[in-house]
Amino acid sequence: MPAAPSRAVLRLKPRSTGTKAFLLAFVGFFLLGSAWSLAMPYDGSADEFRHVVRAYGVLDGQIAARADATVTVPKSLVPNGIADPDAQSCMRWKLNMTAACVSSPAPGDEHRMVVTTSGADNYNPIYYAVTGWPIKLFPNYSGVIAARLLTCLLTSALLGGAVAVAVRLARGRGPLVLGGVLLAMTPVAVNLTGAVNPAGPEIAAAVAVWTSLIAILLARDDSKWTLALFGVSAGTLAVLRELGIGWLLAALAVVAFGAGKDRLRELARRRSVLVWAAVVAIAVVFGAAWIMLSTQGGIPAAGQKANGIPQGVKLVIKELTHRVPMYTNGMVGLTSFGDVAIPLPLTLAWFAAVGALLITAARRGGGRALLQLAAIVAGGYLFLVAADLQAAAGGWWFSQGRYALPLLVGAPILAGFVIGERGLVSVGRQARVMRWAAWILIPTQGVALWITMIRFQHAFDSLHPNLVFLFGQTSSVNPFSGKWTPPGSGVPAVLLGIAGIVVLLTLVLRAARSRPISDIETVTIRERYIRIS
Repeated sequence: MPAAPSRAVLRLKPRSTGTKAFLLAFVGFFLLGSAWSLAMPYDGSADEFRHVVRAYGVLDGQIAARADATVTVPKSLVPNGIADPDAQSCMRWKLNMTAACVSSPAPGDEHRMVVTTSGADNYNPIYYAVTGWPIKLFPNYSGVIAARLLTCLLTSALLGGAVAVAVRLARGRGPLVLGGVLLAMTPVAVNLTGAVNPAGPEIAAAVAVWTSLIAILLARDDSKWTLALFGVSAGTLAVLRELGIGWLLAALAVVAFGAGKDRLRELARRRSVLVWAAVVAIAVVFGAAWIMLSTQGGIPAAGQKANGIPQGVKLVIKELTHRVPMYTNGMVGLTSFGDVAIPLPLTLAWFAAVGALLITAARRGGGRALLQLAAIVAGGYLFLVAADLQAAAGGWWFSQGRYALPLLVGAPILAGFVIGERGLVSVGRQARVMRWAAWILIPTQGVALWITMIRFQHAFDSLHPNLVFLFGQTSSVNPFSGKWTPPGSGVPAVLLGIAGIVVLLTLVLRAARSRPISDIETVTIRERYIRIS
């Protein structure tokens, strides 16, 4: 007599549901990322100038592997007011300066070559080869926007895959798996998806890795599409940035810790699993080889010097009382170069939602879940603190919260799964909470875009504005005017942002519709046949 299908497998939604979720998520995140792509000036996001120069160099055959390398690029990519060193940039870290301080390229600058440096000269060339070709063809602001949109396309596909898996897992468990995925994509992470920067794809790939791993190892999802999502996202994560291999190994270790030995042995015998494992292994080898070839080992030896950095016990105290809160805020509420803050109540609301997930799963999900979540959170913060202390010994600060997001995004995703899988909160209550949270947190993405537009168009009166009282800190809150405006106007960026928010709200409200469900309707005929036979 055939064995009965496992409870976890029976809960999987049909593939058609995952397809609809993928399309909504892909469109929603692409619209939001496109809004950021059109709204920001050149070098308006973290390290963008450095990555633009690196992209041109890679497509031009200047594939250096040294941090101190120089690259020859058109003068149009190095306008007055923008340079590699922070001190030579007219608006970087200077909130009281609008983007109008950057000069426009002169006629002929696209053909006049200059030599410059880039803090990304030793980064793995894969990302730049895929997304940087518009910069090589059109070495101006239009080429930069096109490269931003290609980055956005890549991240949206990865996030769409993660959302599709999360929605399929939601049936019978509740929508908090999806909630964890959406909470992982903070305004800071979405800001990076609309920039020329491998950090955005790295975070999106990490979200897809965590979601697919949880589905495969813990939910016993045998879908070939979930396995393919893991293979693609894991390979992507391994080659984007130096720490990607470490983040991938951490995710594998944490999720596998919660899986049964029988499941691990079962997967190890599958040919499809072995094929994708080989693909990921090749990507890991390539990523590791590039790290060894380049000079990326460890924290850079120098950076922007900071005044008055204490040493000894005073350094540790400052790290815990000032730096840790700063880069905690930087995971959610600090866009651009980590210097533009969204209103504090919205940042606190985001952390309250994440905290509610983590505390519920940690308190009631059992000792194994507690250890898994503790490993993720403690590992992320230990990395940030250790890197900061090492850099501070050289006279500068290093860590920003976004650096640890590829690891930390696993916490809300795993917590949402644990709550649903173990029935810690009823499905109906999960749906109600998701609907309320969606109306607060998803529009926060638009608020972050709006305030960042104001920063570049009107600037702030203070270098450290109190954005709880925003209207007293800037000459105008109108995103459609200013000393600098996006090419044409700010209207397209605002409309795209609103459209993205509407699409993501639609996704969440559809997923949060709760109704009684039978196990039989949650699997396709083919899945049922394979499992029973």
